[in-house]
Amino acid sequence: MSYQSPITVSRRAARRFLVESLLLMPETLSRALEITLDCLEAVQIDPVARVARNQDLALWARHPDYRPEMLERLLSEHTVFEYLANQASVLPMWDYPVLEGVRRRWQRRLQPELDRFALVVRTILERIETQGAMPARAFDSKVKVRGYWDTTSAATKETSHVLNLMCDAGLVMVAERKAGMRYFDIPERIVPPVLREQARQISTQEADEQLFDKYLRAYHLVNSGDPRLGWIGQSAPIRQRLLSERSKDGRLQAVRIENVKTLYYVLENERERLEFWQENATRWESMVRFLPPLDNLLWDRRRVEDVFDFVYRWELYVPVGERQFGVYAMPILCGDRLIGRIDPQFKRQDEKLIIHNLTWEPRVKLTRAITQRVYQSVEKWAERLGARSVEWSSIPSAMKNGY
Repeated sequence: MSYQSPITVSRRAARRFLVESLLLMPETLSRALEITLDCLEAVQIDPVARVARNQDLALWARHPDYRPEMLERLLSEHTVFEYLANQASVLPMWDYPVLEGVRRRWQRRLQPELDRFALVVRTILERIETQGAMPARAFDSKVKVRGYWDTTSAATKETSHVLNLMCDAGLVMVAERKAGMRYFDIPERIVPPVLREQARQISTQEADEQLFDKYLRAYHLVNSGDPRLGWIGQSAPIRQRLLSERSKDGRLQAVRIENVKTLYYVLENERERLEFWQENATRWESMVRFLPPLDNLLWDRRRVEDVFDFVYRWELYVPVGERQFGVYAMPILCGDRLIGRIDPQFKRQDEKLIIHNLTWEPRVKLTRAITQRVYQSVEKWAERLGARSVEWSSIPSAMKNGY
């Protein structure tokens, strides 16, 4: 297949293509969880649970009947596994060989540190091999070291730090989660033998090629400015070359989005769907979803700004006095538009969902219908979280007038 010139689409077409591809339009919501995970390719994991964990919030937005124990069941059954893709992620088990290049690089990078803690590594492996899957708290250590998240002093238990190193290096894996707590086991008891053998035989180059394809299927509309391109960590010139090569051999189609400077690319087998939304201007049901900070739609912040005209920054690590929208501000997706954000907090002991802040985008024309829909969606969302009541710290006048 020969090289084709870039096609041009509107922002609306790009928005609808992404919303549909990432399973956020009404027709894509009723899927089995395994199918949802397969279609998404990866869901990012994060332990922050101000409302709920990121992975649960992302799946709630796409799966009407989702419950956190459903994902925990898939993990304990080894249908999915956890590893580093779009940062820490949950992935279909058959992708285990595709991540082999990533594991090998981490093994080389971490080997000096693993050697430094060789005795701890050996002790952990011996206990897991003989006793089965174990949580970090099962290992006693009075020694504190500087872990991944320690910025100034050594505050992490030595065995917990070493378990994290071993997990990144692929020496152990998360076998299951119980009440959010990770239980570690050896790959031989988690990964099917055929997949372990494929991982052993695959070359790093072939694994990276397959991982690059997986990234393209997960993002759908990509650009060379994304430092995560391919999930393999490459410089900007190499990222541009990789996309250009796939465009020239027909695997990717270059895309110009109206009034956007950045050149995007779409998989050739998805180009027809993108063009469909360019030609089809039918109205959508304005279904409301609340997206967590690490939702798949938000992975590429430049794309969010280019396509949705929405500037987003997770303010969890922003100093309190500099926060604009709130510590856990979640974008509000209404149909194919990001119309604002809420800053929620779920008080589990009180069974109460608190909305600390609600902010509309300046360009959004508020109507009674929109404000009603958002208000009602918050109430339904609270029920799914397990809240018995919703408390609004401050309800904007437009919300009061609209509902």
